[in-house]
Amino acid sequence: MSDIDNPYGTFARYSADLSLFLLVAECGQLSRAAELAGLSQPRLSQRMKSLEDSLGRVLLSRGRRGIALTREGQELRAALSPHLGEAAEGFLRLQRPARRRTVVIETDLAFAGLRFLPVFPSLCAAFPDLGISLLTRQVPESGPGPEAELVIRMETRRPTTETETCLFAERVLAVCSAGFRDAHPQLVRPEHLRHMPLIDLSTVDAPPWFTWSSWLAQLGEGTGAHSKPGDRLRFNSYDHVIQAAETGLGIALGWRGLVDSKLGSGALVPALPVEQESQRGYMLQMLARQPGEEVRAVYDWIRMSFTEEFEDWRSGAI
Repeated sequence: MSDIDNPYGTFARYSADLSLFLLVAECGQLSRAAELAGLSQPRLSQRMKSLEDSLGRVLLSRGRRGIALTREGQELRAALSPHLGEAAEGFLRLQRPARRRTVVIETDLAFAGLRFLPVFPSLCAAFPDLGISLLTRQVPESGPGPEAELVIRMETRRPTTETETCLFAERVLAVCSAGFRDAHPQLVRPEHLRHMPLIDLSTVDAPPWFTWSSWLAQLGEGTGAHSKPGDRLRFNSYDHVIQAAETGLGIALGWRGLVDSKLGSGALVPALPVEQESQRGYMLQMLARQPGEEVRAVYDWIRMSFTEEFEDWRSGAI
């Protein structure tokens, strides 16, 4: 096949030197172009002279103050620059790994550890092209961190809108190990809790969820029904509260939606046959007024996964 019929073959013989020619034309100096190309100045000058000889055209006018393009050099630059420049930029983009879009979710430690992390691998698998980042705090502030795009926290329940929904209501029961309950057969009514070791979650400020005092008060037991403060076991992590209850150290408050798997496995059992529900719940919110498609897709996945599963539990399906 002749060179006329094979333009790629013809171009391939000159492509490297033509790219160097465009670099020289852009820099206006052989020294600077050689530095950028990783060549010595004499070597670059030699290659430009070789290109001129091959094409039979004088492309560069060399002077004390640098180089200038001849008329033929200007014509060559005009013919090559738009196309080679676009090709060079496209190749550079191909070499650079695409930055993954990351969606940042903020929630409290209890929800993250007991409820969200078990489904986190499934969430990541559902969005392989996205980065999913989970930020946790003991008590998420009223104003989430500036990087958060979705937030899940205990708040007063509100009607579902396009940007927020309640994953499940706050529904709480007293839980303990099966061994602890068997060792205390007298524990049948809430007033019996006054003689039992209660396990508390310590927080700096008043938490936006049930405490032993508010849970018992809603039962009508008042503050006098629970044990003295000295009889309490206190932890600043809900994971530790639950672990302490599992090992038989006392009775803890267990949130439906967080401890269901432990109740199902028998690691925990209800200490009393009563549950209390508040007007609060775990609210899922999109923080941006106009969230992007990625944020909305993650929001929809969480909303559907959690609310459907919780409804299955309430209906007795699980």
